[in-house]
Amino acid sequence: MKTQKMCSIIQCYQQDPKTLQEVLAGIEEEGGLVEVQEGLFKKTEDGLAQQAAKQSALGVGIGIYKDKVAIAFNTQVGLVDLDFTCKTPRILGQNATRYTKNRPFI
Repeated sequence: MKTQKMCSIIQCYQQDPKTLQEVLAGIEEEGGLVEVQEGLFKKTEDGLAQQAAKQSALGVGIGIYKDKVAIAFNTQVGLVDLDFTCKTPRILGQNATRYTKNRPFI
């Protein structure tokens, strides 16, 4: 049986280093804990985020594929994807941490 991590999880595949750095900066600004994992198979950012959300005990997963970023929440009713295409990667990282703390999104 796999144990879930008590942090948000970022799954990456061929990520842009600057994009990953911005997401991590946003999480750090909000005081969140994060684990970065390298995806083994090619998936979209949505697929990576969903897989990460399932592994996180906090229910928050972020997927990064190249320079595209997605966030997914594993809730009691199932996985929920949110579209933050107009937001910066840093704000997405901040909102991921705010979700775990029951604070409003930016």
